[in-house]
Amino acid sequence: MCYYNAEHFAIFMSLQFGIDVDEEQVGEESALLYKEELDENLVSEELLKIVPEMVLVHYCVYDNKEHEWLVCVASDADTNQSLFLICLKNGEKVHEEILLSGEGNENDT
Repeated sequence: MCYYNAEHFAIFMSLQFGIDVDEEQVGEESALLYKEELDENLVSEELLKIVPEMVLVHYCVYDNKEHEWLVCVASDADTNQSLFLICLKNGEKVHEEILLSGEGNENDT
């Protein structure tokens, strides 16, 4: 089952960017979206190829007064299989990663 929360976010931020995050300062939300509702400016064509018609997206947001960080983890709404992770810094994509097992792609932009 895919679930992405403040604890996962803090670990990701520490490992990926070397940033210590106070989990109590992290906002969390989840949304059920149709594939066509995904922002094509943020979700690459490569990611859209693996997305089913309905996805559950877990969001974590953290604002440290210098930068606003947003991490989105999408999963298949029917199976809860993790699909991909996107990280934004001040609204710009800085990291994307395919999370499907067997898909070892990781792209930093």
